[in-house]
Amino acid sequence: MNYHENRETYSKIATLYYLAEMSQDEIAKMFNISRFKVSRVLKKCRVMNIVEFKVNTNPDYLKNLENEITKLLCVKSATIVPSGSTLLESKKHVAKMAAQYLEETITDGMKIGLSWGSTIQQIVNYYYRKDSFPNTLFVQLSGSLCSRPILSDGYVDGNTFVQQLAAKAQAEWSLFIAPYVVQSPALKDLLYDEPQIKSHIKLFSELDMAIIGIGAEDPAKSVSNISGYLTYDETKELHDGNMGADVCGTRLSPNGELLETFLSNRVLTIDLKDLHNIPKVCAIGAGSEKALSFIAGCRGGFIKSVIMDEVCALSIIDKINKENSAAK
Repeated sequence: MNYHENRETYSKIATLYYLAEMSQDEIAKMFNISRFKVSRVLKKCRVMNIVEFKVNTNPDYLKNLENEITKLLCVKSATIVPSGSTLLESKKHVAKMAAQYLEETITDGMKIGLSWGSTIQQIVNYYYRKDSFPNTLFVQLSGSLCSRPILSDGYVDGNTFVQQLAAKAQAEWSLFIAPYVVQSPALKDLLYDEPQIKSHIKLFSELDMAIIGIGAEDPAKSVSNISGYLTYDETKELHDGNMGADVCGTRLSPNGELLETFLSNRVLTIDLKDLHNIPKVCAIGAGSEKALSFIAGCRGGFIKSVIMDEVCALSIIDKINKENSAAK
């Protein structure tokens, strides 16, 4: 059978794999392609909605999962949404719920902190509340990560996202006009002495709530690496040194302790002591690679509530169960 890069061939491969229950090796031989190529096509089938999955769970399944995550992470609330057939779809599910959380929480006069991330940026697509909040201020929590789109799902930087969401809420905004990472602590000190940046940072201690994205444990999926601020080897060094948890650009141990790294005093972001003092801090994320950052951020007391997909929730439960077993 001839292989062609088109939807018809993808559909044939999906049919053979999911309906005929043929192995990837068997399909590879049939089309004279590699097993790796078959695997990539099957992933494309999910992205292109050639294949869609539906898991019929118990009606109380997500509620039970939320209760378990709330207890394990010791947070005020946990909201779990169904995972999609792709990670991007899962991110959209989480962002939609985060937008609803914002709609239900926002009141005029609030100061609301927002960090960057490929999930959090999509909140703007699902925020539908029509009220205006002229005295509300949206505040960018971390410096600018990139000057151009860097991910296939159209990642935009934090300053753009903050302005877009403020426009939808008919509110004011304050931007962190600085890079995310600088080459030396001395340069960071100089930038923090700039009047505009100094007045912006002062807002961090005045925030009423914050919605934050969190970092990925997998070095290859770290936005810091993808954007070019860190090399893959540097990101892997953090991961291998048990410093894979990332909350607003600050590295934490799995127990939520602040760690000294080669990035210390070089990242321009909210101080986690300020984050700790904000009454409402909601962290959002999707996928198994966000599990460690959720765990560390909650254990450190920096995160008060969480919104995640079920894959992330199950990964958190698995990590904590393995920890508990190893400790016995």
